Amino acid sequence: MNDNYQKKILDKTSHPKLTDATVTEFMSSHFIALKSNYTIKSTIEAFRVHHISGAPVVDFEGKILGVVSEYDLLLQAASKKLNSAIEFKLDVITVSPETTLKEVLVILFKNKLKWMPVVNKENYLKGVVSRIDVLNFIATHND
Repeated sequence: MNDNYQKKILDKTSHPKLTDATVTEFMSSHFIALKSNYTIKSTIEAFRVHHISGAPVVDFEGKILGVVSEYDLLLQAASKKLNSAIEFKLDVITVSPETTLKEVLVILFKNKLKWMPVVNKENYLKGVVSRIDVLNFIATHND
């Protein structure tokens, strides 16, 4: 993303209500998280039932291990047995509960993400923040 475009994005969030907002004010705290032992088939079913295109993968304590998306499942479903364990990305972009709206906007744009996990200092999953979460917050707080 060029610097001019990034500056335009940041300029649009200059309203004090938006500038000071932290991700805890607009993230989803009700979310679907998968365990690393989920199969390809059970992951596809979870995505279908909950109308989601991706989900964080956590250990049995709730610490984030990675993420998996529909895109990731395409090749897995076509090339492996559906009862195989899911493979997920370990290199995950996350934000902390203190991350500001401006920072979330830049991260989503720069990395072309639809959503990302919100984790605390101990790496426990606290929520997810999506593009629509940001848009809804801006629409209801930018008068």
